[in-house]
Amino acid sequence: MKRTISSVYIVTKAGQAAALELAGSMHAWFRGQGIVADVFENGSAAWKQLAFAPEGIVLVLGGDGTMLSVSRRLVGTGVPVLGVNLGRVGFLAEVSSEHWQEQLVRLLDGRAGFARRVALACTVEREGTLLHSGVAVNDVVVHRGALARVVRLELAVQGERLGDLRADGLIVSSPTGSTGYAVSANGPLLHPDLDAFSVTPICPFMNALKPFVLRGDMEFSLVVHDTDADLHLTQDGQEGVALRCGDRIRVTSAPGGLVFAELGCASYFDRLRTRGFYKDQR
Repeated sequence: MKRTISSVYIVTKAGQAAALELAGSMHAWFRGQGIVADVFENGSAAWKQLAFAPEGIVLVLGGDGTMLSVSRRLVGTGVPVLGVNLGRVGFLAEVSSEHWQEQLVRLLDGRAGFARRVALACTVEREGTLLHSGVAVNDVVVHRGALARVVRLELAVQGERLGDLRADGLIVSSPTGSTGYAVSANGPLLHPDLDAFSVTPICPFMNALKPFVLRGDMEFSLVVHDTDADLHLTQDGQEGVALRCGDRIRVTSAPGGLVFAELGCASYFDRLRTRGFYKDQR
């Protein structure tokens, strides 16, 4: 997928001086290249109300948390996102803060690629009424609160009942998010280009359910069956809702997905290796 970039939206982590300083330098550089550029602070009214140009791109300056927060707004819009690493190890960041000029030139000379990846959509129904809906870039997680006790969840795929699960919770992860919470719970790594998502139990009782992978066009659902559970649903660990007994959660791929800009600085497997996901044992 190729495209022409005419507008750049630079979004910084709220209150981070280093991000604001770099944003100023990028703003001046893009203007010097004849590209319209604007700077926004994540969470600001100006960012929330922004109408995107058809040939725009969003650059995110901050950590993975900022990248996830900004990217959720872009799900289904077709507007690509590109992360800039500000010094910490961020798996979602493509651009180095030290070499950003030579890397961002690729955006302007046609060498950048653009990949549409799976994002997740979720709903919570309570007594037949829609209580909550949202999207996630990495994962939708159902998890217990402060009490150390398992919860009972009834699972289904495409409406077909799988059975009950007793566990601390459950993670539904996109390929992008499979390197996050899911892999820490022994979930599978999914290549980011796959049209699929994974389901991983959190500490299942008696190891009763193994992680599994579903096609991107499938629906995964679960029903809460604990009357006194302190249970929550969260999207990317940042948004969510408290759950009650009888609540039904549905998770699917989000229509339109999320478009990532790719500059070819490192392959997916290079990034896995440099971030410690596997080691060459020659």
